Amino acid sequence: MDYLEIKNLSFCYAGSKKLVLKNVTMSIKKGDFVLICGASGSGKSTLLKMIKPQLTPAGEQTGEIYLNKEEITSIPEVFSTSKIGYVMQNPENQIVTDSAWHELAFGLENIGLDSSEIKSRIAEMVNFLGIQDLVEYQTKDLSGGQKQLLNLASVLVMRPDILILDEPTTQLDPIASQNFVDILVRLNREMGLTILLAEHALESVFSLADNVVLLDKGELILSDKPASISSQIKDNRHDLSRFMISLPSAVRLYHASGLSGKSPITVIEGKRFLAQQFPELPFTEEKNLAKQTKIKEKPMLQLRNCWFRYEKNSRDILAGVDLDLVEGEIFSLVGGNGTGKTTLLKIIAGIHKCYRGKIMLFKQPIKQNQQVVGYLPQEPQMMFIRDSVTDDYNNYLDSKKMDEQEKCNRIENVVTLLDLNEVIRQHPLDLSGGECQRAALGKLLLMEPKVLLLDEPTKGIDNYGKKQLIRILKQLSKQGKTILVVTHDLDFAAELSDRCGLFFQNNLLTTAKPTQFFSHHTFYTTAASRISRELFSNLVTTDEVIEAYLGAKGVGS
Repeated sequence: MDYLEIKNLSFCYAGSKKLVLKNVTMSIKKGDFVLICGASGSGKSTLLKMIKPQLTPAGEQTGEIYLNKEEITSIPEVFSTSKIGYVMQNPENQIVTDSAWHELAFGLENIGLDSSEIKSRIAEMVNFLGIQDLVEYQTKDLSGGQKQLLNLASVLVMRPDILILDEPTTQLDPIASQNFVDILVRLNREMGLTILLAEHALESVFSLADNVVLLDKGELILSDKPASISSQIKDNRHDLSRFMISLPSAVRLYHASGLSGKSPITVIEGKRFLAQQFPELPFTEEKNLAKQTKIKEKPMLQLRNCWFRYEKNSRDILAGVDLDLVEGEIFSLVGGNGTGKTTLLKIIAGIHKCYRGKIMLFKQPIKQNQQVVGYLPQEPQMMFIRDSVTDDYNNYLDSKKMDEQEKCNRIENVVTLLDLNEVIRQHPLDLSGGECQRAALGKLLLMEPKVLLLDEPTKGIDNYGKKQLIRILKQLSKQGKTILVVTHDLDFAAELSDRCGLFFQNNLLTTAKPTQFFSHHTFYTTAASRISRELFSNLVTTDEVIEAYLGAKGVGS
């Protein structure tokens, strides 16, 4: 028997007859790095929670789970608490104390270790992760990336035998995300830690896994090494088209080529593949294209020299921000965790007020037009206060002076635009990440805003869901709505935006069109750009690279 054995596991949530997991059988050897992937709603998170007894949801289960030859429900709680480590998607949901040091000590104190052992373990883990500067911080003052590192450290000081992570990089900027993944690789390769990782963002983790497990609608469809999975997906009897667009750019390019054999997986393998396919093409010279892009139309929304700090004597979170947005423009802000992007949205939304500078909308102070500014927070569940989406929509419109027919028309228009027919009667907390985002966006659209502020709108959404969201936002843009997006998802920003801007040290630096912005940057760029920039100039999305490849090969011309 392998270290972790799952046999014929099926599960449905309490009050539902729908199977979320269907006869899942898999085995994992000690020291394996396993990537669990699949489209949104495929059962990844539920499967992971079933392996951690303290997190197992209420519902009906059949089948067995064995850890180190013991049935998981019979393992003593003290052992499963410490030896099965779990890192959640949202770092806010896991932090329970007010300071980083107390957070690190919390679990150790609960299993009864003495103070000298607690200090020794914390010192060792803090040095290993290189987070010495964090231990004196209050948890409320940490950025999203710092909180996730703290969560990881708090789990690792318990010295788990198996580490389970549910989309842990979803709130991290691209550089912090890669650093986090590098730490996981070290823990696996150097410490022999068994790792189960569920992820939608496969670009940086797909090639690192010993084994890739693919779930589809609760069923385990494939389980194999990354290179083998890449080849098997095309010929599988299941319709995996929704998942295939989430594969790394190199794999998607190879699938589009129609060639057979071993697929490239990483960026460097993708570059070599293109070089082999087009040995006659010269390398293109890299050009400095990321120049400040000035808008020619008159701006609708203007920020001038905006400064903000949370407390009188604290540091500035925004430091002289200037920004112009025109009607119907989609602008994406990218940058590191803790640089002030979310704060900027809250300032425009009227949640906070800058102590210097001004914000103008339609050439008037924004407070005179605040009712036409809609803000979607990182946690869309916060938007709902009723037990169903439709009740929440009706409750919101009840506060407006309109007749029943107008209410029905508004709701019907939003439901049609966002394809909410299947979720409109469900409880908001029962929705998947993508469904909840669309339902929350629908509530914003009921107020008929002129400006939409979206904070990490792709969190927890697979690439299929992102394509849907891009289509919806572009349609809203054509209707004249101005959209400002804060995102760590560079592929999403590249495909969606009219312009992109880099936020650094509490201010907005370079702004440019996506082609210029991403083809110039080295780290804040897309895998598609890294793969293709030496052969095809200024391509920043995978679809663009595929189109250029097929065109150069004369396919479809």
